[in-house]
Amino acid sequence: MNTTTKNIFKLALVAGIIFFAASLISKSVDIHQLSIENYSASKPMFGIDEYQYEAPKELSANDAVATKVKWSLLLFVIILIMVIANAFDISALTARLTGKQVINGNNVNKWLMLIFMIVGLMAVAWEFSAHGKHVLLGNASSEHGVTLDSMFTITLILTTIVFVITQVLLFYFSFRYSKKDGQKALYYAHNNRLEIFWTLIPAIVLTLLVLRGHQTWRSIVYADVDGTKSTNIEIFAFQFGWNARYAGDDGILGVADYKFISGKNKLGLANASEVDSLLVELKTAIISDQAAIKAMPQTLAQLQIDWQAAKDMQNNEAMTSITKEIEEINCGDRMDDLEASVNRKTKQIERIEAIKKDPKVFASYFTKAEEDDIITQELHLVKDKLVTFKYRSRDIIHSAWMPHFRVQMNVVPGMPTRFTFIPTKTTKEAKAENGEAFEYYLYCNKICGTSHYNMKMKVVIETQEEVDAWLKTQQMAFKAMPTPAATPAVEIVPDSATSTKDKTAKKLALK
Repeated sequence: MNTTTKNIFKLALVAGIIFFAASLISKSVDIHQLSIENYSASKPMFGIDEYQYEAPKELSANDAVATKVKWSLLLFVIILIMVIANAFDISALTARLTGKQVINGNNVNKWLMLIFMIVGLMAVAWEFSAHGKHVLLGNASSEHGVTLDSMFTITLILTTIVFVITQVLLFYFSFRYSKKDGQKALYYAHNNRLEIFWTLIPAIVLTLLVLRGHQTWRSIVYADVDGTKSTNIEIFAFQFGWNARYAGDDGILGVADYKFISGKNKLGLANASEVDSLLVELKTAIISDQAAIKAMPQTLAQLQIDWQAAKDMQNNEAMTSITKEIEEINCGDRMDDLEASVNRKTKQIERIEAIKKDPKVFASYFTKAEEDDIITQELHLVKDKLVTFKYRSRDIIHSAWMPHFRVQMNVVPGMPTRFTFIPTKTTKEAKAENGEAFEYYLYCNKICGTSHYNMKMKVVIETQEEVDAWLKTQQMAFKAMPTPAATPAVEIVPDSATSTKDKTAKKLALK
């Protein structure tokens, strides 16, 4: 079998496979619904979280025929391309055998270049018309957002003009100066005027764009450096949620420190009563960890007895669980974990007590300004009023993103960040534009774990009176409370062999 016959058989096989796959897909995929209408202006990209589930509709007879026609056209185009490619291979083989050129590849390439340019520019024009509304949004709800949109639009227009000019020149020159017999290409090594022209003009344009961007960024960052002109709100990030903290009647946000974070004081506010409770919890936990360390030999012995009991009962699940605990003790992992826990809690106690022992530091931390602070899971802002977000993170890096306000800032543990802006469009006005289902949200735009997709907080823009009325309905973080009496140290019963035996017996009984 010669090469041509083999190629024909290969082409027939590939066409059969494609036709079979297309037939299967056409029966399972409703491609006629994949259109830009699903992402129209009536359904904004952000602000409406959920749409009601709509069961797929059965195709009508006309739609079913149209779908099959589309797949048939796709299959035809693929086969046509493969046929053309094989035709070129056959012509090349014929030329080698006969010594005569059947198809002038040079002419074919230059016309393909011209066709590709025309089709490509038409595709660019279609892309702008179909998806441009998702890029050039023009719906900013903040003062600086209008400027950012303008900068983006100008940059896009300039780059589009340059793109069109360079692509037209590139493909036209490939068409106009294709290879001709007897004609030698001119080697043009260097031209100072051209070098200056295409270096100086882009440099000037880019400099202007960068300067405007720098000026806009400065207007955001330095809008209220000392925090006296704006409303200061703390945004606290954690896996996987947000908290907003407003200053109370005193207008001052209380001091916060990661060293004070506990189960009840999740934001780590410098409240004397809560900090004292935290110290008691830490000391109690240290006693418990130290007791577990001392009882480690008895614990291991009891686990071995429990393992034998589980074996006698043929309880494989309990045996597996106990074996894992025994291995953790034998390899030293449990001891390392307990010692690390003791060291970590001891260091935290030392840092807290150092703050409490220094009169100046103590006075700067425990000002009682935090008692009337308001912690919420919803963010309410005043229209046309300067607001400064002060960001903190409890665990890992997050990114506070409010797309409609063109606000985004990394929230980094141990490094407070901030963002100042003016919202210019109330929630009611945004609903009038986008539908009643629309809401502003604060999202996390940095992948931070398994529930990152659900890390958001509702944002409401309204009048000053409405915000004040809402704040009055919120609970203060701490009420003035007397300092609790010193709590005696709690004696922790070691995790002895008896207690371990009781726990394991209960475990085995449950099996």
